Amino acid sequence: PNTRVILMMDVGGSMDPYAHLASRLFSATSKATHFKELRTYYFHNCVYGRVYRTDRLDEPVTVRDLLRECGRHYKLIMVGDALMGPYELLERGGALGWSDPEGLEGIEWLRRLAAHFERHAWLNPEPRTGWYAPTIRIIGGILPIFPLSLEGLGEAVAHLTRGRRRSA
Repeated sequence: PNTRVILMMDVGGSMDPYAHLASRLFSATSKATHFKELRTYYFHNCVYGRVYRTDRLDEPVTVRDLLRECGRHYKLIMVGDALMGPYELLERGGALGWSDPEGLEGIEWLRRLAAHFERHAWLNPEPRTGWYAPTIRIIGGILPIFPLSLEGLGEAVAHLTRGRRRSA
């Protein structure tokens, strides 16, 4: 009952086929009564200095404000396929119109999120067999990635609550 969760989801583009699944996850999570607080935010491909309160990517919240408002004890769960052009993750200022006002790379914002929150995980709706893209490997080096499946959710919850992967 004391758990505080931040749930961030990638929307648009390659995530469109998973929109219904992700919507169900957000809906089920928001109906859960065992969280003291649940904050939901959205982004496109990567976090570029801000996240958004709606899936229409409006009502921006800067990452700096989010980190200032939320302590290290919040659990961060990111949902996305982690598929993007490597330049979208690695180039200064963001990419594809999602420019970062501070001019930092998306990967730097992911590092800052991971460094701030003691417990964090990334849920990927793509089957593990599709996790060969360079951006998935790079993001996996910052945030542990779990499949968005029943088994993967169990592993992610074990990781978030006890800081370890559940054994098979």
